[in-house]
Formats: sequence, C-alpha cells, structure tokens
Amino acid sequence: MIDVSPEARELLTVVQEFCEKEVLPRAREIEDGTAIYDTELLHTAAAIGLQSLIVDERGAVDPEGFVLAHETNEIIASYSGSFALALSIARLHAYMLCSYANPEVRDQWLPGLLAGTGFGAFAISEPHAGTDVRAITTVARRDGDDYVLDGEKSWITQGPRAEFAVVLAKLDHRGRDAETAAFVVDLAAEGASAGPAEPLIGFRGVPLGTLNFSGVRVPAVARMNVEGFSGMLEGVNLARLDCASYALGFIRGALRECSTYLGEREAFGGPLSRNPLLQAQLGSMLAAYLSGRNLTHAALESFAAGGGGDNTLVSAAKLTTTEAAMAQSTVAVQLLGGSGVHTDYLVQSYFRDSKIIQIIDGTSQIHQLMLGRTVSRIDWTAPVPALRGIR
Repeated sequence: MIDVSPEARELLTVVQEFCEKEVLPRAREIEDGTAIYDTELLHTAAAIGLQSLIVDERGAVDPEGFVLAHETNEIIASYSGSFALALSIARLHAYMLCSYANPEVRDQWLPGLLAGTGFGAFAISEPHAGTDVRAITTVARRDGDDYVLDGEKSWITQGPRAEFAVVLAKLDHRGRDAETAAFVVDLAAEGASAGPAEPLIGFRGVPLGTLNFSGVRVPAVARMNVEGFSGMLEGVNLARLDCASYALGFIRGALRECSTYLGEREAFGGPLSRNPLLQAQLGSMLAAYLSGRNLTHAALESFAAGGGGDNTLVSAAKLTTTEAAMAQSTVAVQLLGGSGVHTDYLVQSYFRDSKIIQIIDGTSQIHQLMLGRTVSRIDWTAPVPALRGIR
C-alpha cells in the first residue's frame, strides 16, 4: 500500500521507536510547553539526523531529502504535532539559510539548527498584514554598511524562543509598491525584542508570539540573496507542505488510535471494530489518508525539482489534507466517545491541532480562492488538462 526504499524504511523504523519510547510518554509535557526545549528530545532527534534531512554535508539543500522529511514528519505528528512542528521549523530555516544566506551568515546559524540547540523564526505576518503581504509596514533603510530595521511582526511561530529570524521587510518606504528584501536578523541585537507566548488551542508545545524591531541595525551581509517576496514564498510553500504532513500524521494517528480502541472495546456482544457503521467511518478515514498522501507526494516532487514547487499542487495539497484532518479528527473524537475528549487520548490533540493548520500558511478559504482562479487558466477541453507548471 505504501512503498519506501529499504534505507528509508530503516530510518522510519528508528523514528517510530523514538516516538513510542520518548515522544509519546512526554506528550502531555510537550503540550504543556515544557518538554521540547527543556529535555533531550531535540538533541536525540539531531542524533538521528531529523533536522538535517534536507541539507547535505556541504551545507547545500539536498532535494532528495524532502520526501523522507515528510515521511518522518507524518510519523512524529501522529504522536505530537508540536514536536513535528519544532523539527519542521528547523528544516525550514536550514532551507532558507542554505538557499539564500551569505556563507558567513549561514555558518553562524546553521550548526545550531541542525544540532537542536539553535532556534529561528520566520517573520512575515504583521498585526494588519497576513494574507495581504503587500500591506506589511516593517521597513529597512540603508545606513552605511547596515540596514536599520523598524516594525512589528505577529503570529510568529517560535518567536519567543528564537535566536534569529528571517524577516521580510520593505526597503526605504512603506508603500504597497516598495521593493522588499529578506534579512537574517540576530534577535540579540539592540532594539529587537520578543513578546510572550500567545495562548492557543493547538500546537501548545511550540510558543508563538510577536517580534518587535526598533532601530535594529542589521549588517548588509545579512540581507538574503533573493527578492523578498519570491524567496519568502518558497519558504511559505515548504511550510504548507509541512502542514500537509502534520495533517496526514493526524489522520494516520486517528486510524491507529481508533482501530486500537474499537478493537479492544466491546458492546452488544462483540468488539466495536466489527460494527459496520464504524467500519464505514474508518474506511472513509483511510480513503482520505491515501488520497491526501498521493497528492502531497506529487506536490513534494514539484518542490524538490526547484523553483519553490508547483503552487497549484502545493496549495491543493495543503487545502485537501488540512480539511481532511479536521473532518477525520472530529470523527475520531466521536468514535471514542467520552475518551475522545479526555486528554489521556491523542485524538483530542489531533482535533485541536487540525484547526490550527486550517488557518496558518494561508487559510483554507485563501487556498480555495487561489485554486479557483487557476481553474479559468486551464484548458479543460484538452485531452490532459494542464495542471503542472501553473503558477
């Protein structure tokens, strides 16, 4: 049903054992926000090589690692969405640094990311600029060998713990037509500060908050070698694919938890797993998992090919899987009844985390809109409708 290479299977077996022995017993600690950064979990993950799956020994992006990173993320998310998110953030920043940062800046931050000892933040959104990226007001003005950065970023994952941030800013003025650039900003610099973690319903193990910049001097060498919007879109697409991996992990976990629970619980003279109505619901859950997985792998292949991936496939994968995760985690909670809303059972965490991934990295409605606009640009009278390559 699911085919992977022998080498990949060996790593995935290690990841599965790691999750069962070390992540699952700390699931509640992780959700309380105390386990990811204050235990050896990230160091163990680094020893396995999870943060470095998309980086080769030369410090360059390894395209062959994207699918394997997805596979590991799926497994981990089925035990802890927060821990999967923490590892994905490390890989996202490794991708941005290896793709566009100057070597001296890359070498300053990359080792810590890969070792599980350094943390970054990806800073695009602002209090009044989410999907409308052109509305951002963070501005960087050139001053000698530096840029001076002013502005506020909001809803920044890992912001309260980050040591550096990849920041999107306008150059020189705040007009909608301003040129943009991305900077790697040392958050220990004078004038940079982070707000407290915001209380969210899901992904509680990874803090999210604001970043403030008031006259922060950023060396010119820290400007990334890419036009701001296009470079950040690559990062956003990678984050969207990560959302798909969390979603599939939640559905996978729901299948595992529901099949186990229903197989053990008896009612009306037999195990609930033999009830045709419940079997039908699990069948729909499996179909959602398999169809979402195939679409996501197509999107991953497009991303690995370069150029930030096929936007249509990436958007479709993010939309389809996150909507399915919300629907199927709701079913899972219902199937477990009272146990489904008890924090001792994982299905309630899938339910809460699934709502988050319907919103982050482009809401479901935004992806519906983007895909809807694509429809009119496809020749549906052709023998094979042209989906790939549409941007």
